[in-house]
Amino acid sequence: METEGKSVEELIAAVLDDISQKGFSSVMPFSIGSVEVRMIKFADANGIDLASDELYMSAKQLQHSMRASKNAKGLVVDAADLIAFPQSRFSMELYYDGECFIYTDGQSKFIVHPNYKMKVNREIVKLVNFITATRRTDKKEFNGKRYVKIENDPAIE
Repeated sequence: METEGKSVEELIAAVLDDISQKGFSSVMPFSIGSVEVRMIKFADANGIDLASDELYMSAKQLQHSMRASKNAKGLVVDAADLIAFPQSRFSMELYYDGECFIYTDGQSKFIVHPNYKMKVNREIVKLVNFITATRRTDKKEFNGKRYVKIENDPAIE
C-alpha cells in the first residue's frame, strides 16, 4: 500500500523519525490497510460499530506509544515492531476487551479503537484507529474475563 508516494512502512518510519528528532510529527492520519476479516466478523456478530473499512494510524497516537513515561518503565515497543505492524497484525492473536481490539504477538500489544473520533483536515471524523502499543509485562493478562479471544476460525470466515 502506498500513501503520498511512500509505503505505509516508510510513513510510519518517517513519523517515528520526526518524533525522535523534533518531539512531534505533522504527518496527517493515514490508512495502514483494510480492517481485517476477523475484526469485521466479530464486530458484525457482536453489534460493534466499525467506523471505517480501513485501519488508520496517526502521528499523535504513535507519539503516545513512544512517550517518556512509557520509556522510563521499559514499555515502549521497538520502532521496527511498529513499522511492521500493518503486516504482522494478520499473524497476531486478536482480543476484544469490551471497548477496543487488542493485537498481541506475545511480546507486545497493539490497541485499536473501532470508532475513534479525531480531527482530519479540520473536520471531526470517526475511524478504526491505532491507539497505542505497549510491551506486555504480564503473560496472563489475556486470561481475564473481560478479554474475548477472536479466533481465526474457518467457521466464521
